Amino acid sequence: MARVLIIDDEEQIRSSLKSALERRSHECVTVENITQGKKFANAGFDLIFLDVMLPDGNGINLLTELLQENPNQMIVMISGHADITTAINSIKIGAYDFIEKPLSLDRVLITIENALQKENLITENKRLKTIVYGSFIGESQNIQKLKQDIAKAAPRTTRFLIAGENGTGKELVAHMIHSHSQYADGTFVAVNCAALPSELVESELFGHTVGAFTGASKARKGKFLEADKGTIFLDEISEMPLEAQAKILRVIETKTIISVGSDKEQMITCNIMAASNKDLLKLVAENKFREDLLYRLNVVKFEIPPLRERKSDIILLANYFLQYFAHETKSAVKKLSAEAKLYLEAFDYPGNIRELKNLIERINIYCDNENISRDDIAEILPYVPKVQTTNLKDAVLTFERQQIEASISRHDGNISKAAKELGLERSHLYKKMKKLGIE
Repeated sequence: MARVLIIDDEEQIRSSLKSALERRSHECVTVENITQGKKFANAGFDLIFLDVMLPDGNGINLLTELLQENPNQMIVMISGHADITTAINSIKIGAYDFIEKPLSLDRVLITIENALQKENLITENKRLKTIVYGSFIGESQNIQKLKQDIAKAAPRTTRFLIAGENGTGKELVAHMIHSHSQYADGTFVAVNCAALPSELVESELFGHTVGAFTGASKARKGKFLEADKGTIFLDEISEMPLEAQAKILRVIETKTIISVGSDKEQMITCNIMAASNKDLLKLVAENKFREDLLYRLNVVKFEIPPLRERKSDIILLANYFLQYFAHETKSAVKKLSAEAKLYLEAFDYPGNIRELKNLIERINIYCDNENISRDDIAEILPYVPKVQTTNLKDAVLTFERQQIEASISRHDGNISKAAKELGLERSHLYKKMKKLGIE
């Protein structure tokens, strides 16, 4: 069922369309002019049918106004007098569709159905982004501590340093910090410092004026100004040239930037976040990173643990990625068997979350079964967990310890449930735990 608003000055169109839609269980409200339409437009309608020619103004102007307030609002323009130019212009502005009068009921119904499907996709995409950006995925103790620290520190300062191995989710953590900060309503601007050509670093970050250098035919705003009243995230800051580091230090100290080719200072206020997978203190000792910049950035530091140190989150992440890729490919969500879960938890994932995500994507592509088995995973990732021993007895003990710890973690310390999953008597499991030194 859809909630539909009809803005049209023709009584016959309003009444006939309202009657036809309500017979099909849609909720319908009708108004006859722009003034009335504005009163109802923000009431959460799934779809708005808007006439181009109205007694108190042009519907195209109202279309523009409504989309400025809500860019995701589904609006279908209708008209019996418009030409192709009007139709094209309305679509360019952001109308979902354009229907000529006299209205075809079949066309109207198809339009409503398609609009609802698109709206559902938008809603689902928002939900998926919220899962990732709104709350970093993880329920392990160290991730819970990370979330608590972010919630406490993010509103109280504007400078953050994020450390972690490749693939641990540094940008996702940056988004979470942004969402908790005093500039949460502003723009989040991510900059990959490693990808910036050294000769263009200053221009990219601070902008440039026309003619500032050869080829500068247009003025450029720069990433810092784009992030004003928001957040700038400097990823892989260790790769930034020392000269550019000095300029960033100046921005932090003066809260101003100077575009390339200009001598005019421009005020800026925003969160400044930096991330690196390298030891910045070591780089300072090697004269590859400015010590004063490190201490300016390191007001609050967040360390993201690698996936091998948060094994209880592996299945949570795997299930999320299964949902994500099922949504992307418009396919059914696959499920992991108990054996498959154990198999996934046995790996160390040197590529961290990024490696796990890639693995789940391949599983979603190649596995035809709705229930994913251990063998399904083994076909795609045909290697066994690494065991740091050449002794078979020690290898068996190590593997047992991994499985028992993973099962206990998965069941939040409930020994009875872990024993049942592992196919052991509770007393037998306790004996194994004692033997293996598991607390």
